[in-house]
Amino acid sequence: MANIHTFNYNIKEDVAMAYATLSNSANTPTYYSMANYDLAVFLVFTGTLTGAASLTAQMRQRIGAAGTEANLGTAATIVTDDAVTVLQARGEEMTVNSGYTHVGILITETATANAVVGAILLRARARYKQATLPA
Repeated sequence: MANIHTFNYNIKEDVAMAYATLSNSANTPTYYSMANYDLAVFLVFTGTLTGAASLTAQMRQRIGAAGTEANLGTAATIVTDDAVTVLQARGEEMTVNSGYTHVGILITETATANAVVGAILLRARARYKQATLPA
């Protein structure tokens, strides 16, 4: 029998950026719907950055699956090496009145140095209560 208190029943996990090496480049954000969730948490993982590598991460929002994109939140976050950087946004921070329903993350390396990075998206606090399980 399913248990509604199991971690993966309450938090949806997705690969926001597959582990890759960036050098004077940026990833192409993958966007995920926030229709049934109220919290987006991005975990950005880095290895040791080479030379003067400079990484920033910016949460993004998008209208639908393929519409207009915009920054979510204010400034980009600087990502350090050998670390996990956490970025989060609540559903009410999205510009829903303009139709923004999806979230993603843009990770950029600007110093022409290799930076190995990857990211996971955790969507949490489901907006709809799970149905009561049969006895």
